[in-house]
Amino acid sequence: MDIPTHLNHRPIIKWENYSKTDGRFANDTDAQGLSVGVAQWNSSDENKPDISVKVWRHTGEKWSRQSEEIPPHRLVDMTSLLCSALMYVRNDVLLSDESFSITSSQDAILLEKLKEGLQKEEPFLESSLLRLAKMLKQLGYCDKLK
Repeated sequence: MDIPTHLNHRPIIKWENYSKTDGRFANDTDAQGLSVGVAQWNSSDENKPDISVKVWRHTGEKWSRQSEEIPPHRLVDMTSLLCSALMYVRNDVLLSDESFSITSSQDAILLEKLKEGLQKEEPFLESSLLRLAKMLKQLGYCDKLK
């Protein structure tokens, strides 16, 4: 499904037909596309546009107002948080530092639900995380860790 270009968020880089590859929701999702573009909250300064990432949802009849639009750094921060959760589930290690200060629940039942839920997601996460790792390497970020 083509992502609309007439709404306030103006897509520049698009992943159309995302519904076919939406992890365990593939072919049964309202998330029809992902995009990086000019944010709907864009400032009036055209020389410094605000960029956002967006999940495009479609109800079957119209584009949903429930489509999420967030600043790119939050998407990366959420991915970091997910990676920390994966490490915690696998090795009981919570990846954290001064600029990434996170904590975990002390509720054993919730921690077990996290473990079970992420194990269920693992087959779908693996291909996405491998793609991310490859792209980070191509962008030179892995070299900066040395």
